[in-house]
Amino acid sequence: MKSNNKLYRALTVSVLAMALAACSARQTVNDQGLSHSIVSEIVPSKNLSDVGNYLAPEFGRTLVVFDIDDTLLTSDRFFGSDHWYRWQSTLDSSDPSYVPCKFDVNAINYETETFKKTEAHSDDTVNSLGADKLFLTARSPYSRGPTLRELKNAGYALPLPLNGDPNGLMYRWQVKPDAAELPVSYADGVFMVSGRNKGLLLLDLLAKLKLDYDHVILIDDSAGNIAAMRDALKAAGINYHGLHYTRIEKQQPPDQGLIAEANAAWQGLQNYLAQNFPRRLEQLRQNQCFY
Repeated sequence: MKSNNKLYRALTVSVLAMALAACSARQTVNDQGLSHSIVSEIVPSKNLSDVGNYLAPEFGRTLVVFDIDDTLLTSDRFFGSDHWYRWQSTLDSSDPSYVPCKFDVNAINYETETFKKTEAHSDDTVNSLGADKLFLTARSPYSRGPTLRELKNAGYALPLPLNGDPNGLMYRWQVKPDAAELPVSYADGVFMVSGRNKGLLLLDLLAKLKLDYDHVILIDDSAGNIAAMRDALKAAGINYHGLHYTRIEKQQPPDQGLIAEANAAWQGLQNYLAQNFPRRLEQLRQNQCFY
């Protein structure tokens, strides 16, 4: 009987030890004490349908967030594309290929350019997802009209308002109290953040909408946006899967053929503005930016 008791105690201790080990693998200690650890993963992706691989119920209530440029939509030409914008962001103002007021110039392009889907059936893929959805773009809210036009023309159904309010929001945001205020807007399921930190702004929006999610999936072609979202959500204790979308190739720096094409397009736009809207051209050249 004594040996049976010893065996029982040994088994009990062993089971408790395994249970504690399992807990320690799932939990971390932070400044507030013991808390459950979260999933925070970044994976490469070339297909929007990969989002479905991370819609497991164990992650809890999930929000799926889609970037727009070179994720949902892409341009047929280099000048004014997301590829062009990122290249421009690396240039010094003394570079002969530098274009002032890139957001303003792209706003002109957005009004006139047409975009296409990144995948043949990407609209069906996105529209069929049953989870809550948000389109999150670095574009300025002042470019909302052409952005919605091209999403609709490509076949994307605009996401329903997350809080059920169709009126949306437009407000000015600061990363810190002494920073410049920037316009952001959320309406028609599209959140436009003027090129600022997507992670911090998503948390800000959810707080304003009084919404909580256990899990966020972001699919975005920018590694920087993917990482910024990871950092913000990890600090907030929200599960995260960042899908780095690499279907659209963007060599940096661009080859000389693309650079020559962009320089010619910029010169053509200046010629058009000089003939029709010279004051606007002068504002751009003087680096008077409004977007």
